[in-house]
Amino acid sequence: MNMRDRVLTTLDHQEPDIVPLTEMSIDPPHMEALTGLKLEGRTSLQTQMSANRKDEASKIEMIYRCYRKLGFELIPCEISAPDGWDALKNSDGTITDEWGRVLRYASVTKTWSPFRGIFRSPDDFEKFALPDPDASGRLFAIQQMRRLVKDDFALAAFIRDPFAYLCEMFTMEKFVQWIYEEPQFIRKATERIADFNVSIIRRLREVGVDLVISGGDYSEKNGPMVSPRFFREIVFVNLRRQVEEAHRLGVKFIKHSDGNLNLLLPELAQIVDGLHSLDPTAGMDIGEVKSKYGEKLILIGNVAVDSLCRKTTEEVAQETRECLKRAASGGGYIFSSSNSWFADAKLTNCLAMVETVRKYGSYPIRVL
Repeated sequence: MNMRDRVLTTLDHQEPDIVPLTEMSIDPPHMEALTGLKLEGRTSLQTQMSANRKDEASKIEMIYRCYRKLGFELIPCEISAPDGWDALKNSDGTITDEWGRVLRYASVTKTWSPFRGIFRSPDDFEKFALPDPDASGRLFAIQQMRRLVKDDFALAAFIRDPFAYLCEMFTMEKFVQWIYEEPQFIRKATERIADFNVSIIRRLREVGVDLVISGGDYSEKNGPMVSPRFFREIVFVNLRRQVEEAHRLGVKFIKHSDGNLNLLLPELAQIVDGLHSLDPTAGMDIGEVKSKYGEKLILIGNVAVDSLCRKTTEEVAQETRECLKRAASGGGYIFSSSNSWFADAKLTNCLAMVETVRKYGSYPIRVL
């Protein structure tokens, strides 16, 4: 069974030969250490920062070589900026991206993160031209990765949830304010970004991917970021549209969210095919989720990122064994951390996690 077959078997809720591994992302410092390649200047591995295709192809090569070296069966890949596009460089060293998000660079992690938007009122958004999903070059990164992985690895297209986009574009404070003051505006804005994602998923026929992963958090440590009613009436309606488009494509749809999802789980289990990250530090018990929803949901997770940062390799190995013991039997389980390999995680801990899965993750699962 090759690596791709291992993932496809797991996505069908069957047991492959061994538990497959992946990470949603790995921060550049770890990739540099694992591959011997270097990112120069204020660049990052994020593929939507510019349409410099030579630079982007080098980034995709680094990601591929890193995942290949680690033996990961599944490689997620983001969409690209369109041909000829470049981020707006601001005088304070920040940049403004296609979505009107203002991002700042962190030299330690070598990543760009949103911290404000250009939208001061709903009218600003109404006048804003949203990115074109059909623009030339939009699938460049995924096409490059497909050429590299061939049929040896499973390939996932990584998109971003409309809820997350809007929280970042408007800031969380304005977003919550406008939910109550301008509910129809928020509904329409969510629909417009969901339209973008539906179009992107439809275009994935041009490439051929094995699944779709939707990033962006719904919850914090204590529960959903906004009212569960808002999720039911607006977010989940549009999430279902994206899932249905993925199913028309013939692939599964996995939803990523940190935080405590317990209040939202019953409805999510009726919409999506799987969940990542099942954050244990936010009360997500992977054994309980497997017991209640394992027949419906593919689970991806869930060694705590905090453990990778702070604990010993022995403690990480023990936590890894517990995850295998509680979630792997019966299939439908892909192993990863509860988020990603942040720059401040100990690489020795990350590698200990991988080594432990390879040692104890053979089916039938017999974890000591």
